[in-house]
Amino acid sequence: MAQPTNTFDSYAAVGNREDLQDKIYMVSPEKTPVVSAIRRFKATQRLHEWQRDSLATPNKDNAVVEGDDRTGTAATPTQRVANTVQLFDKVAVVSSTQEKTKSAGRSSEMKYQISKRMVELKRDLEAMVLSDNVAVQGNSSTARKSAGLGAMLYSNTDHGGAGATPAHTSGLATTAQTAGTNRAFAEAQLKSVMQKIYTNSGEMPSIISMTPSHKATFSGFAGIAANRNQVKKGQQATIVGGADVYVSDFGELAVVPNYVQATANANTVFILNPEHAGIAYLGGFKSEALAKTGHTEKELVSVEACLVVTAETAHGKIANLTA
Repeated sequence: MAQPTNTFDSYAAVGNREDLQDKIYMVSPEKTPVVSAIRRFKATQRLHEWQRDSLATPNKDNAVVEGDDRTGTAATPTQRVANTVQLFDKVAVVSSTQEKTKSAGRSSEMKYQISKRMVELKRDLEAMVLSDNVAVQGNSSTARKSAGLGAMLYSNTDHGGAGATPAHTSGLATTAQTAGTNRAFAEAQLKSVMQKIYTNSGEMPSIISMTPSHKATFSGFAGIAANRNQVKKGQQATIVGGADVYVSDFGELAVVPNYVQATANANTVFILNPEHAGIAYLGGFKSEALAKTGHTEKELVSVEACLVVTAETAHGKIANLTA
């Protein structure tokens, strides 16, 4: 069939309105599993400090003679450790014309850009927490950096080859890890670190953060029993291909596949106790207008924060893993 002669169709028309949905779709992940799980502290200086202490080793031979004249039991001082508050920021710049223009999916381009930058800063904060970054004190020409979990956890670890994490018992964690040999993630490593955590702290961690790749490996751990799913008459069968909880001899762990970890620290698995770690904020997330210098609007979105590990022995890590 052909069009009748002189048919005016949509291909010839120049005045048809566009068909653009009044909505913006974004599929990038926004959650920050570790930052959301751990505690929140208040910082009042760029150098944030806290103290750690521990009990003496249990002594089976603590026996004294009746009537003995006793002197004081040896005491050890607390550990005074610190981290540096890192300044994160992003700048949204929108032309004055665009801000006045009617746009699909948002009432204000600037407000939309600010909301995006806020989410991006939260993801940057999560990446810092999961990183192997050491603390950088900074100066007038060098940016401050907060140490991440990779540099602050050293007691309960499982490294490959000659890999090791230096102890951090005072001041800032400024010494990088000794390089190790990467190997596959295995259940024996997890069991070993869990035992160390319980032996050294008496605490039971509750979260294990890992990359999506390591989560797939984790779901293949044998454990002590195979998965079973009873199918009742009339129901569809279900294939159980993943696991979200690990019940160890020393506590139950919620397994969190962390997409940020895939880029921030793809070679490490962290076993964490959220009660004994947090973020210290020097202020909070904020947005403030910058001086106008032309036909643009500028907004500075920022946050100043550092990682705090109040009890280092309550956590653990498996490092030097193949990604």
